Amino acid sequence: MTQLPDKEYDFKRIESKLSEFWKSAGIKEKILSSKRRKTFSFLEGPPTANAPPGLHHVEARVFKDLFCRYKYMNGYAVPRKGGWDCHGLPVEVQVEKQLGLNSKKEVLAYGIDKFTGNCRSDVFRFIGRWNEFTEKIAYMIDLEHPYRTLDNDYIESEWWSLKELYNKGLLFVDYKVVPYCPRCGTPLSSHEVALGYEDVTEDTVTCRFRVKGTGNEKQYFLVWTTTPWTLPSNLALAVNPDIEYSFVEHEFSKYIIAKALVPKYFPNAKITRTVLGKELLGMEYEPLFPYYIEKFKKCNEKAFIVIAADYVSTEDGTGIVHQAPAFGEDDFDTCRRAGIGFVKPVDEEGKFTSEIPDFAGMFVKDADKKIISMLENNGSLFRIEKYTHSYPFCWRCHTPLLYYARHSWFIRVSKFREKLLEENKKISWYPEHIKEGRFGNWLEGAKDWALSRSKFWGTPLPIWKCPNCKKEIVIGSIAELRKKGIKVPRKIDLHKPHIDEIKIRCECGSEMSRVPDVIDCWYDSGSASFAQFHYPFENVAKFKKRFPYDFIAEATDQTRGWFYTLHVLGVLLFNSPAYRSAVCAGLLVDENGEKMSKSKGNIIEPGEAFEKVGVDAVRLQMCYTAPGLPKRFSYNLVRENTLPFLKTLWNTYYFTAECISGTETKEFAGIFEKLFSKRASERKEGAKEAKALGLTTEDAWIISRANTASEDFTKALEHHDYNISLKVLMDFVGEDFSRWYIKIIRARAGKKDRAAAFSMLYSLDRAARLLAPLAPYISEAIYQGLLRNVTSKEESIHEAGWPIPAKELTNRKLEEMMANARRIVTAILSLRNKKNIGVRWPIRKAIVVSTDSKVKKSVLSLLGIIQKQANIKEIESASRSKLIKSTMKPEYSKLGPSFAQKTPKVIAALSKEKPHVVLSHIEKEGEFRINIDGEELSIKPEHIIVERSAEAPYLLADEQNLSVLIEPTMDDELLAEGYMRELTRRVQELRKKSGMKKSDRIKLLISSQEKAVAMLSTEELLEKLRHATGASEAEVSAGEHGNFEFTASERIRDYEFFIGISRE
Repeated sequence: MTQLPDKEYDFKRIESKLSEFWKSAGIKEKILSSKRRKTFSFLEGPPTANAPPGLHHVEARVFKDLFCRYKYMNGYAVPRKGGWDCHGLPVEVQVEKQLGLNSKKEVLAYGIDKFTGNCRSDVFRFIGRWNEFTEKIAYMIDLEHPYRTLDNDYIESEWWSLKELYNKGLLFVDYKVVPYCPRCGTPLSSHEVALGYEDVTEDTVTCRFRVKGTGNEKQYFLVWTTTPWTLPSNLALAVNPDIEYSFVEHEFSKYIIAKALVPKYFPNAKITRTVLGKELLGMEYEPLFPYYIEKFKKCNEKAFIVIAADYVSTEDGTGIVHQAPAFGEDDFDTCRRAGIGFVKPVDEEGKFTSEIPDFAGMFVKDADKKIISMLENNGSLFRIEKYTHSYPFCWRCHTPLLYYARHSWFIRVSKFREKLLEENKKISWYPEHIKEGRFGNWLEGAKDWALSRSKFWGTPLPIWKCPNCKKEIVIGSIAELRKKGIKVPRKIDLHKPHIDEIKIRCECGSEMSRVPDVIDCWYDSGSASFAQFHYPFENVAKFKKRFPYDFIAEATDQTRGWFYTLHVLGVLLFNSPAYRSAVCAGLLVDENGEKMSKSKGNIIEPGEAFEKVGVDAVRLQMCYTAPGLPKRFSYNLVRENTLPFLKTLWNTYYFTAECISGTETKEFAGIFEKLFSKRASERKEGAKEAKALGLTTEDAWIISRANTASEDFTKALEHHDYNISLKVLMDFVGEDFSRWYIKIIRARAGKKDRAAAFSMLYSLDRAARLLAPLAPYISEAIYQGLLRNVTSKEESIHEAGWPIPAKELTNRKLEEMMANARRIVTAILSLRNKKNIGVRWPIRKAIVVSTDSKVKKSVLSLLGIIQKQANIKEIESASRSKLIKSTMKPEYSKLGPSFAQKTPKVIAALSKEKPHVVLSHIEKEGEFRINIDGEELSIKPEHIIVERSAEAPYLLADEQNLSVLIEPTMDDELLAEGYMRELTRRVQELRKKSGMKKSDRIKLLISSQEKAVAMLSTEELLEKLRHATGASEAEVSAGEHGNFEFTASERIRDYEFFIGISRE
């Protein structure tokens, strides 16, 4: 006997019960440790656990979880090792805030050992919250044995990789302008910079640099800049040699500016001459500020002259670019080629040094207004204006970045641009446009990776350098360090400051010290593909089996982060992409499409969401739109989109359990075992046994639909179109199973109908297995409550096999016919609705009009189902009907463009044609030919407006390739049946309110006016009433009511009715 589940969908009870079951049964451990012939390799992107998880973390984790669950159910072993990102700016900035430290100097004063100790502790401050969160959302991953980027084994693998790059000539030190965070005191890589751009509106200035050697004539170079703070460091002006520059007279002065930009600055200009930029090269000018005049008088280096630069354009500004070589990558390279000197009057905290006495000690961005004021006072300011542009901020502390010249260690990525692009072609990206778009474009501009960080908590750069002979050595393992190091402790911590205490004896006799930098934490996470295995020191075979990884998934912004660093290291170290497929999760936004942020007050905490709508509903909402698109999320959307589906599924489950409660379902186990077998012969035998149960047309249809839904769902899932998969399943459960099949078989429900029981179990099993990866809780609840040991012997649905469509029980022709039948029923119901005729009131006749032979066959084959669902006594099928009248009107908006001056004659000619003739030609041939002044013109469907109506009293509804007519007039016989159907429903509602079971038998009395009693007192109607309401005795009378346990008074159309029932 099947135990009935809770009638209402209670996600809190389900989650609590199933979580406990999974733990006690060790389901996760069994699945993760499973050994199978085939392996699907997955790599987890490591989060940092120094902050609580947010709702945005749910999305990518759902994508990863559902696809790995799916692959496991498909017969693959799917190792899923968790990981934690432990180093870098995110951790340091957080700890600095906790300790009240505001600069690198303060960290040094506090003590590196204590500071890194705090960092180590803080990394796992929220590890408990993350583990709870991971378990709550049912993300099946091994967090008991995770990889951690702070572990010595992991760092040692990174050291190996860095030595490999060094030996290949790809790891080098250089003096370059790099993006630099003055707050964190460290350079950043290009992919880190890409994570922190914000639109800002700032003051920009156009300055005039006076040309030297022009005597009394005032002649100026006009120059525009968005960074006024760099002007005190100006050493040159750059022009494009091939651009034309004009000399413009304005207010007793002459200005030199790109010719194309003259109208922007001088609308009524008088141009005295125009030259190419190359003719301006070498011209000298007077600097705006006096700070370096004396310096360059005393040295051989050049300054304050015009130099050439190909990158100068006329897209904005003046076509002349000011050069401050310490603070711009292009400036640095251009000035170095031209032999221009170098000054850097800004310290590592982003403050002006004493070289700029007017602004010494001031943060450069804060000095903008004072610099502008000084320019105005000395007559150098030509124009000031607001300008909105995208500017980089530190991705962790949100400080404006500076471009700053310094010594850094780099990885030579630019040399491999073509190789990176070539290997990218082997990766399947979802969405597909990422490959050539966001990711491909980024690879095309790949820059050398600024690897070193002048910070404290991170993987130490394994380079030791001799202060005497300048020789350097790269250490690739702990064993090598022990071999070459001086007094290396037995128990070693590879972090600062301990690693810095280890010296290496140089060949020259001096002691080599480690270069004090740590490396970019993105290198840590980018090394996960090999470092999680401690490769190449162990697990070599395991690494080679899994690399490149079959599947990874993270947020779209990781195309500038983890996706990128994984790819770079895969190509540079292993000459291969690190992964075969990548899914990009879109940005999480609120229901209005606004980005979620604390400042906007639209943040939703994950725990709150799980409490209000449940984990499964949240997971499904993340799958509701395509993975790469922004994900709108709100409680309203969940209650509108996914929660109703889960409730419908639960109601369907409850109905199925209720219907088969008296059926011995275990007898079906053998059939299911054969149907789900991998052997074709057994599946064929299973199908034969299933058919032998006496499947009706509707049974065969729902089983076939379950199979095609499985096929369509799987096809979409394989392509990572999770939203399409979900839509397929929602349609199958909501439309096919619940709203159609169950309506058809209600009369068979609860009667130990083995065919119906089998069909419902088959369909529910398919739905539950398909849903299992997306909504693990409700699918497990259905499996444990009804399907376990019937459709599968596995302990959990997540161990069960993926639903393979049974071809022997798939009938697409039947599905097509049923689709036509449903369209016919829908058309009839819409006509009923127009006339306010409820479906319980029978209609005498309907006519289905269609020239499509498949529609005719559908009517013939499924006549009984159509009649019952539409409550129609008779149905005719016809190719044509004289009851349908078509009228035709010209579509003037289309005729004019097609026929121009001939339009009036076309309209006149059409008015003389019989509509049915014109429409017949258009239907068969796609056009109607008409002769105008000896020329044949083609009338297409868009040239006419067709209006169709039915001859009274018929009503007409048009569908795509069929029309339906009904005659709504009701005679006494139809009215009597309608009243009896309405009364039957009222009795059933009274039974329900009274708490009666389906098996309870009753005595029933219906009392009303004599005319109603006379209409309803036929033996045929009374027998139907007894059968439908579970009544042993049923009487309709106009007499006394008598005494009954439960009573009700109802008004139906023209009559009042008293209903009384009592248990037998």
